Amino acid sequence: MTESNFNMDDEVRNPFEELEIRCPRLGGPVTFSYCCVEAIDLPCSRSLICWSDRFDVGLFFRQKLDPEKFGIAFGTPQKTRLESIIELIERAKKLNPDDSKQSK
Repeated sequence: MTESNFNMDDEVRNPFEELEIRCPRLGGPVTFSYCCVEAIDLPCSRSLICWSDRFDVGLFFRQKLDPEKFGIAFGTPQKTRLESIIELIERAKKLNPDDSKQSK
């Protein structure tokens, strides 16, 4: 099955979608179905690491994603938690520059 992006509504049901683990990024429990769409139309970049001890997650995503999307999802270097937090703060400042002036 080759697709341009992952689709949880495929005719073949995802047998792993209800499995649950503790997400190291969010700090709480998440299902595999959440990890499949965490990055909007791509799976979370940590999915290969987080789920590798539960099932062959690499094979699962290679069957669901075309090679380009797989590379985009898992080929880019992952940011540390601190880098992600700083990036989110910078984005928030750009969205609402008036609030950052008031807090000074």
